[in-house]
Amino acid sequence: MITIAAWWGLGYAALLVAAVSYGGYTLYNAAGARNAWVAGLIGRLLASMGALFLWAATLNRALEGRGWPFVSSADTATGIALLMLAVYLTWHLLSPKFDGGLVVTATALLLLSYGLSGFPAGTDTIPFKPIGTVVSHAANLLGGSLLALAAAISLGDQLLDRREQRKSSEGDASEVLVRAALLCLAIGLAVDTWWLQEVGLGNTQDAQQAGIAIAWMIYFLALRLRSSPRWQGWPWTAVLMVGFCCIFPILVDAPWLEITLQI
Repeated sequence: MITIAAWWGLGYAALLVAAVSYGGYTLYNAAGARNAWVAGLIGRLLASMGALFLWAATLNRALEGRGWPFVSSADTATGIALLMLAVYLTWHLLSPKFDGGLVVTATALLLLSYGLSGFPAGTDTIPFKPIGTVVSHAANLLGGSLLALAAAISLGDQLLDRREQRKSSEGDASEVLVRAALLCLAIGLAVDTWWLQEVGLGNTQDAQQAGIAIAWMIYFLALRLRSSPRWQGWPWTAVLMVGFCCIFPILVDAPWLEITLQI
């Protein structure tokens, strides 16, 4: 457990410094400094190191506990943050731009702070059987991370005051991420409804499943409205930010959701 805590501390500290470096890049870039890319590169390297440390802590816990490591709502928040960082850093691995790094790392730090508030005292995990539980949890984690990343990238774009016109909505990164997130959430719902319910394992998650289904429909409606000029810019960013704040308690399965709907 000491090793896990050490990896966790190193990862959190590296991300904290990465956020500062990304902040320096944002300020230098706004001022037109030629060497602004140095701060951005340092931020990316530190964010990568922090993500690796945190993934090492998660893997270590999974191996010691011999199961799925995301047990509590705090664990799930940590998983969303780790996947969000993994997708962002992989996506921008070969990109010379560092835009959005400040908001992404700041969002990850907020999620990790929530995870730190419920840091596990042991190595308790969920057994890998039945596999449907793991598939459902993984799909929801990935969907949540993509929604968080979409909100962070969209907010970063607005803060940088980007006004260039895109030729096609397919080129909008946040929209692509939302579409991918909806696919992941749909997979999770399908597994919960058609697999786990059949073996009697999903009866206590009725409220969570209903919440995810409602959020899925709201995001889908927002995507349809995205083609309207009135939903460009800040309105779209507001939808993503408010939407993620609303769906976050559902994704992490907050304690007050652990009830069975009376129908």
